[in-house]
Amino acid sequence: MNARDDSYRQAGCLLIAGSLAFSAPVLGQSASDAIDSISGSASVFGGVVHTRLDTGTGEESNTKPSAGVSGDIGGSMSSGANNLDLRYGGRLTTRRSLPNGDQTDDSSITGASRYQYADPSSIMDFNLGHSVQSVRNDTGFVLNAGDYDTRHTVRGGAGLTFQPGEVTSLRLSGQAGKSFGSGDLEDEKSWTTGADLRRRLSARSTGLLTTRRSWSESQGVDTTIDNAELGYERQLETGWFSIAAGGSWSETEFPGDRVTNESEAVTGHVSRIWSTTDSSTTVRYERRLSDSATDLSLDLPEELSFLPDTIQLQDLVTTDSVLVAHNTSRLCRICRFSMLAEASMLESELSDAKTHEYRTSLNLSVDITRVHEFLASYSWQAEAGEDSGDIQVQIHRLSLGVTRRLAEDVRLGLELNQAWLRDDQEGSDRDEYGLRVFLTRNFSLMERR
Repeated sequence: MNARDDSYRQAGCLLIAGSLAFSAPVLGQSASDAIDSISGSASVFGGVVHTRLDTGTGEESNTKPSAGVSGDIGGSMSSGANNLDLRYGGRLTTRRSLPNGDQTDDSSITGASRYQYADPSSIMDFNLGHSVQSVRNDTGFVLNAGDYDTRHTVRGGAGLTFQPGEVTSLRLSGQAGKSFGSGDLEDEKSWTTGADLRRRLSARSTGLLTTRRSWSESQGVDTTIDNAELGYERQLETGWFSIAAGGSWSETEFPGDRVTNESEAVTGHVSRIWSTTDSSTTVRYERRLSDSATDLSLDLPEELSFLPDTIQLQDLVTTDSVLVAHNTSRLCRICRFSMLAEASMLESELSDAKTHEYRTSLNLSVDITRVHEFLASYSWQAEAGEDSGDIQVQIHRLSLGVTRRLAEDVRLGLELNQAWLRDDQEGSDRDEYGLRVFLTRNFSLMERR
């Protein structure tokens, strides 16, 4: 990196440090006076898992009794200028092979949290965030989530907002992020500085100009990305609409002979959100230039549930993605339903290789009686090469369960889990079928003001 890059990066770090130090006392404010919704559960379970592997030349199968614990927590709470959003889930499982008696233990955890401080009466704001995701770089898709590598990411940033006029605001910001994990997952870090100029066009609409410069370091490779976009936002009777267009320019410097690669891309997004008291729908198209290391210092999505459970780390790529998400409690009087579907095309700026990624999930819960509930969930993830229809590897997961309420916050349940992994590259298929009995304790803190 040259001296100008270092000065920009140092300025961003100073902005973060100064704002955090100035605003630190607000962390002591109590959040007990406003809880929007915090809910979670803790479970113990026992069951049996049958696995079948078909390699084309033969078939192997294994049956393992299993036991373990699992839990999840999610929601948001706020107090004054402080806001916290979180969503985590994890599982610890022990399995014993019936043929030879070998015992294996595995664990998995995914999720994210974001803390924000933003006081309209102050020019300063700051944020802290954490995410943990499964990485499938070396493993590809696997049936057992405990076989994935795990990457933790911590990020933090701060901003200064100025009001040069009644309808105009300027925000200068700095953000930093770092990954923690094993091997290649440990050595990644990123910094981002930006400026956002906003002008209110009407009571419901805003125009904005956004500029950003990001630096990242990963395995000795230094990448700089500049981005500028002109956007428009409008609050509607039924939700929200936003659109932006611009461009990104990047410079990648490799170690050793210090070869430099330059690239550019048109970027932007179109987003529409429909929202009511009992349902919401999001449709979004986005085109962006980034790499996995640079993403460390960018903001988490507004909806933490949009984060994929497993990711594949990428070099510098131009990504076109379409996301559709919907959740509702109006499907029927006793039903709750949610779905998410996303398709992405990634083109490497370093090798020109194209890949396609897909993911979808469906979740349904039905109150059969006052004490019985039916649960169903399905998810699918897949990867294809240059031909979007040529699926090379894919994994399906289906879960069906019935629970009975023993007390107000205690449920006993029976669940059938199935997973199918199809890998055309290795010419192997792997199936897994599991049956488990579980006891769950739920908790929920609803709105209190």
